[in-house]
Amino acid sequence: MNNRIPYLLLLFLLLNCKKQEYDEFDFSYGNTFETDFSIKFNSNNDSVFIRENWSSNDFKAPVGKTNYISQLSNLQKKELDSFINTVNFKSLDTLYFEDYSDGEYFSFFITKDELTKNIKVHSHSAPKSLTDFADWIYRTKKSLRLIETQQQFEFKSKISELEPPAL
Repeated sequence: MNNRIPYLLLLFLLLNCKKQEYDEFDFSYGNTFETDFSIKFNSNNDSVFIRENWSSNDFKAPVGKTNYISQLSNLQKKELDSFINTVNFKSLDTLYFEDYSDGEYFSFFITKDELTKNIKVHSHSAPKSLTDFADWIYRTKKSLRLIETQQQFEFKSKISELEPPAL
């Protein structure tokens, strides 16, 4: 019986090991009238780290210039992994830009396998795979239960933010 325990433990560990979908992944998003934030996804678990750079005066919104931590649900983690596996980051350009001064902008930073890429978008003509992924992250971030933290995070996707509109 004692001889089987190490084998059973090894088998259990192998069956529960999941391939890491990415090494590093973060995303930054901003729009003119509501929010500017960055979110980093932990590749080892379901933790997320968020920096709310600024937000509207909506009392439900996270407070600007504040850091948060949160946790993805199992379903959200599976959806994130699915997006990362289906979006062909390697084939995409690094910049999708149209010259307008407001609206939304977002940026992805990913390190996966041999790929390191930062993709910036400020355009109505970006690939659907990117806009769908950005929309999913935006909606997911809004659904998270945020816990304020003093911890500082580095976001490689961060682009200079648009200032909130003057009131």
